[in-house]
Amino acid sequence: MSQMLLEAHNLSVRYPQGEVALYDVNFAVRAPTFMAIIGPNGSGKSTLLKTAIGLLRPTTGTIKTLGYDAARESAAIRRLVRYVPQRDRIELSVPIKVKDIALMGRLLKKRPPRIASRKDKRLAREALERVNMAEFWDHPFNELSGGQRQRVLVARALASDGPLLILDEPLAGTDTESQRLIVEALREYHTENDVSIIMVTHDLNPIHTMVHDVLLLKKTVIGLGEPCEVMDHELLTRVYGPSAKVVEYGGHRYCMTQDSGVDRHD
Repeated sequence: MSQMLLEAHNLSVRYPQGEVALYDVNFAVRAPTFMAIIGPNGSGKSTLLKTAIGLLRPTTGTIKTLGYDAARESAAIRRLVRYVPQRDRIELSVPIKVKDIALMGRLLKKRPPRIASRKDKRLAREALERVNMAEFWDHPFNELSGGQRQRVLVARALASDGPLLILDEPLAGTDTESQRLIVEALREYHTENDVSIIMVTHDLNPIHTMVHDVLLLKKTVIGLGEPCEVMDHELLTRVYGPSAKVVEYGGHRYCMTQDSGVDRHD
């Protein structure tokens, strides 16, 4: 059954030093969906995600996630959300194995004592298989490449429970193979499961065929709609400046920006 995924009303957020991060944000998106949030650096994309799950508090206005007010009911939201932050603070000097990272997705939502069951281990291994990392089950996490570590972090979220998966720039700084594996894992997981995905990205191109809703952000909402609707020259120049170009060829709409390279949707 369709329900409201995100709903923002007159939302504004300021950084601790007083700088405006978001202002007058109003939009609503229904679940289930695969949603992309795009915009240049400093446009408030990560801030919007953190506010939606209660890690930051609005200065004014409200935002609801799955019907829960993020400022007042963040504990309820976090039980429903799996979150892959832009920079995960896992101390690489600690000798932790890949299986321990993957199992975190299961154990952190359990009450103490957090002991991995047979089911937990099976789901963690299956999630690692989705990103081609199962063979590293007993491998030290800190000995992996950056792309491999990111694949494990995505697997940790896939192994967890909850109707909403949120990823903040999961492809940033990863190699081409890791990008391909992460995108394919998300595609299959979204297709096979009744789970909504929200993904912040600089480049819509790798996920363009998977996305239903695109939110174009520059501290406020510039556009919201299907990918081809948002890849509009007027909208994109408002966000990326006069260097943004939209080219239509062979039934596809291409958008080239200095910020993201080439975005495409067909």
